[in-house]
Amino acid sequence: MAGALGLSNPHCPPGRTLTVMVRNGGQRISEITRQEIVDRILMQTPADFPGRFGLIPFLKRVWPLSQMPSTDSRFKDAEGDIWQHMVNNDDWTMHDLLVSRLKILGIPDQKFGVFLETLVHPLNIPDRASQEERVEWINKELVNDAFELRKTEEISSRPIYKLSPIGGGELGNAYEVVLSFAGEDRTYVEQVAEILKAHDVALFYDNYEEASLWGKNLVEHLHKVYSGSGRYCVMFISAAYAQKVWPTHERRSAFEKAIESKEEYILPARFDDTEIPGLHKHIGYVDLRRKTPKELAKLIMQKLGHSVDGFESNDPFPKISNDEIPF
Repeated sequence: MAGALGLSNPHCPPGRTLTVMVRNGGQRISEITRQEIVDRILMQTPADFPGRFGLIPFLKRVWPLSQMPSTDSRFKDAEGDIWQHMVNNDDWTMHDLLVSRLKILGIPDQKFGVFLETLVHPLNIPDRASQEERVEWINKELVNDAFELRKTEEISSRPIYKLSPIGGGELGNAYEVVLSFAGEDRTYVEQVAEILKAHDVALFYDNYEEASLWGKNLVEHLHKVYSGSGRYCVMFISAAYAQKVWPTHERRSAFEKAIESKEEYILPARFDDTEIPGLHKHIGYVDLRRKTPKELAKLIMQKLGHSVDGFESNDPFPKISNDEIPF
């Protein structure tokens, strides 16, 4: 569950649950708009981008570079290979970095928003006139998709901008997958979450979202998530999962969506053979006794249609749950 009564602090008592929600790869900010913004950035001089932060610190505010795989065998992560080819050797262009390496034209809206917010942050662009000019030309492109960089607060009398839909509201939560599990199974599932994050999947993870969850009615919020927001619900089944209150609330909401949509939605993943009321016995499942977290993360990405480059797994297919398949 997404941070109930403790926002999934590592010290939360066993039995509570953690939810990891991966945002939908679908984009409301079009590739055309992104390309226009990126082209404008590429026309700037190197000194103008990324600004006062410097290249690596700027990128680390948007991408988890230390957890992303390297494309250069000499380095253990993306931070190393980007430093080598952009700072040390300067043999990558900014287009190579942003478009080819970091796939900025295809990242989720939420992450693209963080990129733009960092680009115009007053700590990054201290000159007020330059900040206003940058916000103005970015907004001229975003308006075509009904978005804008909107002033939301100030720091030392300098405006802070956030990406927002024009007319109010938030970016919204359209998730590709919701991972639901009991606190006793946190160690395994947390590794899955980290692997997804390391492969540049945009995550909603309670430890990163304490401010946004703070004050929400979690019963209502989680019902919306499980009954309406996710493309798939990966249900980590165990004896603890069957007994706990929050997983029960989550799966009831998930079953509600599965029944109403009449489409494939619940993806069971079993730590053991515990029966779950309402879960059809003929639904194929993944046997986690035969799957590492990395293998499961690869399966999730394959299910969603994501590239699995960088995964090494000799067993990419789930085990079917029953000897008797109903077709």
